[in-house]
Amino acid sequence: MTERKDIFNSLKKKMEEVGFQFEKEQKSHLQKRRETELKFIHPELIKKLEDDGFKITARKYYIKPLSDDLDSEIGFVTGKSSPIYSSSIFSKPNSFDSFDRTLAWTNRDGDVSLDNLLNSIKDYLDNENDFSSQRANSFLFAWNPNRWEWTDLNDCIDQLENVGYVERRWSCGNSKSIKKGDRVFLMRLNEEPRGIMGSGFAKSSYYVAPHWDGTKGKTSNYIDIEFDILINPSKDVLFDKSLLNNIDPENVQQWFPQQSGISIKAEVIEALESNWFDFITANKYIKNSFISNDVLTSFKKTFREGKSKDIIQTRYERNPEARKRCLKHYGYSCKVCTFNFENHFGEVGKGFIHVHHINQISEMGGEYEIDPVKDLIPVWPNCHSMIHSKRPAFTIEELNEIRNKNIQNGLI
Repeated sequence: MTERKDIFNSLKKKMEEVGFQFEKEQKSHLQKRRETELKFIHPELIKKLEDDGFKITARKYYIKPLSDDLDSEIGFVTGKSSPIYSSSIFSKPNSFDSFDRTLAWTNRDGDVSLDNLLNSIKDYLDNENDFSSQRANSFLFAWNPNRWEWTDLNDCIDQLENVGYVERRWSCGNSKSIKKGDRVFLMRLNEEPRGIMGSGFAKSSYYVAPHWDGTKGKTSNYIDIEFDILINPSKDVLFDKSLLNNIDPENVQQWFPQQSGISIKAEVIEALESNWFDFITANKYIKNSFISNDVLTSFKKTFREGKSKDIIQTRYERNPEARKRCLKHYGYSCKVCTFNFENHFGEVGKGFIHVHHINQISEMGGEYEIDPVKDLIPVWPNCHSMIHSKRPAFTIEELNEIRNKNIQNGLI
């Protein structure tokens, strides 16, 4: 037990080094653990998370035994709603608390996920950027075809495919907080098919203009939106309720509002962006490469990722042209498990595969140039999840080594 006490003391010191304040040693609540747990708070971390737009309900942090076993792992846990679990800012957990299956961080031989978490918290706190003022917010806009007929939708889609964007004025309801550069998603309401049918960016802050229904003397709040994707619901599938449930199983977000200008919660926006990109790519809704002439004529033909479209954002674009060049070189089979969707599902699976960024773009800190062959590689979605199951992420070689060992041991 002396050795385990030393582990607790060592972890307590590491916690305090990154600003956690030790409150007390206590028995685990409603649990029959043989050992006590250490309880911490971190007011500075809570304040910064709230300033950056995260909703915080979990305000306590614990170093504790992760099961009732005498030799159980000792790890870090907090409330399940904490953005420490959901945000890519922080290192991913590698264990869980057996009491309620809460994810946890622990250090094991060759896996220092708890140390990585504390380092990522320190890096986050040391970053002096005011994310609340710099980061683009995201908003949900609505189109109800029962109230307004979009007669030139096909013309808008044609312009977008030919030019790369289309700009429209759109009512923003009572929202006056939208600013130029904020992210916009367009939701089709009431009539089936219902779901997200477009995305883009705010080109203006709100302004007042005559109401869209033409009533004399009546006004409404508007913004100008530059759409980068528009889907025709009479011809193509939308990002529907089932896909929204996948990214928001706990229904954190109101996805079908009755008016435009609803803020998209920070807890779900990263998952929405990632899955939206995969969706529009798999369905071939990206038909314009949007690559500038100077890049196209570049001898090396490198492609930029992370470009912020005239605003500072912590979100990164996924460049469709870079993906296209990667898949042209490697094909559509996973480079970990060799799975090919078209071989298994025929035409419906044609062209479907994830592309893994070997250098994680969320950690690059700004715009950078990629080589689609050297920096990107195709992977099956499940393999992609495994690659990012720890931080830093597994390399393709590491994951292949694990898989090959399991094959040799008869586990696969």
